Amino acid sequence: MVALNNSVYKPLISIIVNCFNGEKYLKESLLSILKQTYSNWEVIFWDNQSSDNSKKIFSEFKDKRFKYFISEKHTPLYEARNNAIQNSKGELIAFLDTDDWWKEDKLEKQVSFFEDNKVGIVYSNCLIFFEKSKKTKIFSKKILSSGYITKDLFKDYKVSIMTVLLRRIAYDSASGFNSKYNIIGDFDLIIRLSNNWKFVSIQEPLAYYRIHNDNFSLKNEIIELEEFENLIEDSKIISDENLRPHLHYINQRIIFLKTVKYINDGKFMKAIKNIIYFPINFNKIKLIMYIFLPKKLIKKMQGL
Repeated sequence: MVALNNSVYKPLISIIVNCFNGEKYLKESLLSILKQTYSNWEVIFWDNQSSDNSKKIFSEFKDKRFKYFISEKHTPLYEARNNAIQNSKGELIAFLDTDDWWKEDKLEKQVSFFEDNKVGIVYSNCLIFFEKSKKTKIFSKKILSSGYITKDLFKDYKVSIMTVLLRRIAYDSASGFNSKYNIIGDFDLIIRLSNNWKFVSIQEPLAYYRIHNDNFSLKNEIIELEEFENLIEDSKIISDENLRPHLHYINQRIIFLKTVKYINDGKFMKAIKNIIYFPINFNKIKLIMYIFLPKKLIKKMQGL
């Protein structure tokens, strides 16, 4: 589902780049913004008290659309994103972390969908780039959902934040990111937005997500587990009659993460017990692979 951007609708897009010691891949990320075929944008570069050369690299970009902000103190990611957005002016908001990058026509292929006032988010497929092997794979081989997709998101979440283009009034209506989360803040916001806003998906991959040894999310499976456990007790979720019926999918995710932890901790009997009662789906197959295949082989299969 792709629209050709030949209309006069040219809203300002605020591109939120949160940075904390992101020098390694920063230049490639920023260049992918500068090369965008859609030109009405601003970069809100939020320096979260970096101690490396991030500011110096950013200062090499002389384009007036690149705007630098330094946080008064180091904050968690989602508080930093909210702070950056407060300093932006765009009608639409996009996100690009310092280790990811976009295809040149990413924004152009998304923006015209917002002529429909019911659309709150346009997102796309992406390519996963494995830094070690230099290989790529498609993020989702399945058709991405469009429309009012709350149930689909709970069942099989396929929204990558670097592909999202978000209507500002939608962000405001949801009171932004919940800053108590460190990992699942994207999921939490997108789920809440899906309750009231139409989503549009683009099947083509328009961004690259880089997998490397320093990826924050890969180091914090225990925190992710704890945050999902908090999510199913969140008053914003359980009090909403449209969201509450789908919480069993979150419970499945919690069991999956607990089982992975059991396997990593060598508690194989607990892991096997969980696997036996886990619903028959692809995640059950993955758990069986995790418990019986050598970790080196699994990492090789994943391209790590």
